[in-house]
Amino acid sequence: MIQPTLKLNRSRAMFNLLVIAAMLSALLAACAPAGPASEGGAGAADAQTTITVWGWPAADVAYESFLADFEAAYPDIKLDIQMMPTAEQHDKLLASLAAGAGAPDVAMIEINYIDKFVAKGGLVDLLTEPFNAGQYKDEMVAYKWAQASTPDGRLVAFPWDIGPATFFYRRDLFEQAGLPSDPESVAELMATWPGFIEVAKKLTNPDAQRWAIGNASDIVYTNFAHRNLFDADWNCAVNNELAVQLLTYAQEARNAGVDAKVNNWSAEWQTMLGNDSIAMQYGGAWFGGFLKGWLKPEGVDWEGRWGIFEVPEDPGQNWGGSFLAIPEQSQKKEAAWKFIEFALARADSQNKMFAAVDYFPAYIPAFDDPMYQEADPFFGGQKTRAIWVDIAANKIKPFITTPMDAQAEQIFMSYVARALDQNLDPQQTLNEACIEIEQQTAPDKEEALKLRQ
Repeated sequence: MIQPTLKLNRSRAMFNLLVIAAMLSALLAACAPAGPASEGGAGAADAQTTITVWGWPAADVAYESFLADFEAAYPDIKLDIQMMPTAEQHDKLLASLAAGAGAPDVAMIEINYIDKFVAKGGLVDLLTEPFNAGQYKDEMVAYKWAQASTPDGRLVAFPWDIGPATFFYRRDLFEQAGLPSDPESVAELMATWPGFIEVAKKLTNPDAQRWAIGNASDIVYTNFAHRNLFDADWNCAVNNELAVQLLTYAQEARNAGVDAKVNNWSAEWQTMLGNDSIAMQYGGAWFGGFLKGWLKPEGVDWEGRWGIFEVPEDPGQNWGGSFLAIPEQSQKKEAAWKFIEFALARADSQNKMFAAVDYFPAYIPAFDDPMYQEADPFFGGQKTRAIWVDIAANKIKPFITTPMDAQAEQIFMSYVARALDQNLDPQQTLNEACIEIEQQTAPDKEEALKLRQ
């Protein structure tokens, strides 16, 4: 119980420092000599409007895919795209909103951070004039729209992508273990968690520095990736029957020695993926773009070596996704909205981004493109996009998201890790996790409930 509290306190301390820095920056800017007239002022009729867009890689590659189209449609709007590490961008955005200065015109927000912005002010309500984003509500994946909606009915961010989730597996490593590697056979073997664990045992060879999965906690995370942490009344729900069952399976996997005990996104994890030490990895559709891009080892041709299969027993899973928002501070809100609308509410733009970086659209009309039925050479000709469409359109069941999810998820997964490391009783561990989650999220819950009422 101490470790999550310390992490959260450090996070709050860092946020306070960022707020102070942003306020000092705003004060210096206010005291600086006046610059040229802003766009829209005298003599600015023929000038381009430059909007600043914040995000993190590979959003810049995604934007590049449709940039020529946007420039042709809006020659008067120029983009200043600024990429930075994900956590840094969100901390900087929160600090600038708190300080009342320094925010961009368009900000990218990742699903693990969206609840912070839903619960607090500083972003425009996109349902109001001149944005009128409500016209697109029925064309967006419903749960994605709900995640960016406040308890009092505002829409503070526009849905970009979702993360229909599967396991990614190495065909060649399956073959080396004497297992079938074609997607149909693998899907049959992996239809249940006991079947998954049996296959994992065959894939694992510690003498050869090879494990089936990076971390057994992924088994639990399949159903609790920034969702289902609370029930409909916003009571902690991570100690229910499903959570206990998944943690039990995760412990069975850990005790069988099939996981490498590395943390996702760590340098060690990335190295192990690159040197054939991990045979399977859970991820959203976006993980395919990671494999094709920044995770791909230099000088290694991974094309044709990977495949995907659905999550055992409950294939309707989602991990991740992002949004675009407009801070209230922006003096170029209409231009910012034109960019967001062009990028996220057009099938051609969404599909060009998906082809570039595997950001799976939240915009449902995009699914009609023939590209979703095409074979992907990187995945050995498997029709991965068709599988993800089926998951997104037909298999993802309604789930609960709240403004407390990011904090609750951090606490929950720390208890999962503890249960795996110390082989603790699943039910008791998750009961204790719920007690701490209720305590730690109480202030945010109280603030959000005031809005909902």
